[in-house]
Amino acid sequence: MKTKSIFFCLVFALCLNINTLNAQINVQDSLALVDLYNSTDGPNWYNNTNWLSSNSVSTWYGITVTGTRVTSLVLGDQNFTGNKLTGTIPSSIGNLAGLTNLTLAVNQLSDTIPSSISKLVSLEKLDLSFNKLTGSIPSSIGNLINLERLNLDVNQLSGGIPSSIGKLVHLTHLGLDANQLSGSIPSSIGNLINLDMLLLQGNQLSSSIPSSIGNCVNLGYLDLSFNNLTGSIPSSLGNLVNVVDLYLGWNQLSGSIPSELGNLVNLNDLYLNSNQLTGGIPSSLGNLVNLWHLFLNNNQLSGSFPSSIGNLVSVVYIDLSENQLTGTIPSSLGNCVDLDELHLNNNQLSGAIPTSIGNLPLYYLYLNNNQLSGTIPSSIGNLVNLRYLYLLEFPEF
Repeated sequence: MKTKSIFFCLVFALCLNINTLNAQINVQDSLALVDLYNSTDGPNWYNNTNWLSSNSVSTWYGITVTGTRVTSLVLGDQNFTGNKLTGTIPSSIGNLAGLTNLTLAVNQLSDTIPSSISKLVSLEKLDLSFNKLTGSIPSSIGNLINLERLNLDVNQLSGGIPSSIGKLVHLTHLGLDANQLSGSIPSSIGNLINLDMLLLQGNQLSSSIPSSIGNCVNLGYLDLSFNNLTGSIPSSLGNLVNVVDLYLGWNQLSGSIPSELGNLVNLNDLYLNSNQLTGGIPSSLGNLVNLWHLFLNNNQLSGSFPSSIGNLVSVVYIDLSENQLTGTIPSSLGNCVDLDELHLNNNQLSGAIPTSIGNLPLYYLYLNNNQLSGTIPSSIGNLVNLRYLYLLEFPEF
């Protein structure tokens, strides 16, 4: 009887030990991690500490376990310290249902984003940036309704931006830049009222900028540059009163600059260059007293140089070159006391160079290829920091 009791106790203890080990992680999670390791050349990762060992999964490099579920899987990041994952993301990744953070950035992953990722409805952060992913963004991405950060930038993704992305109403950061995305920007993007950063630059997006972007009133950074966007700049962008950086350059935008952009009093950078904009420079841009960089060059802007530009007391760089501006250079420009680079070349400006330019801490001054007349003011001699001065091809000098 005593022997039987001892045997029963040993069996009970063994079963208890097995159950304790199993309780450390869900079986489906365990199998998904094994798949990931095998499909991304785990033996050659930079760091694969404890992976596929008998040690607790919570000790495997890049893994966080809460209860019985894997809640964080980080095998790369935006600091360019990836983990040398190659190959493909297995579809079984969708079985890691407890994940709140999936970061596989800065690796060499290829092939498509598996649609099964849409099953990870607890995700708050998904970062697959700086890889070699191809194919389209799965339309089922809209199922990830708890996402706060979505980074798919610097891949080779193609196709359109799915309208379902507008369901991700908790997003604060959306990075799809430096891919090969085409088609239009879906109007549903205006549903993302918590966005702080919207990065779509460096794609092949066409059609117009949806006016619904003006609903994203918490945006601090908006970059749509280096695309094929057409149509006019929507006046609704004037609602983005928290935006600090606005980049719309290097597109095919036409029409006039909306005066409502003068509402963006927190702007540091305004890039509207290299488009097909026409009409005058609105005087309301003089309200942008926090502006550092104003790039309106390489358009078809006409009319006079507004004297209100002299209100930009924080501006360090103004480029209005390669337009059709007429009239005189306003003396109020001398109020831009931090201005160190001024490009007004290749316009049709006339009259004399204002003496107030001598008040500026300029390093670069480009006034060539205009119709300026009169004498060069002696105050130019005050520009002790000047490195480049272009005054050539003034017909009446």
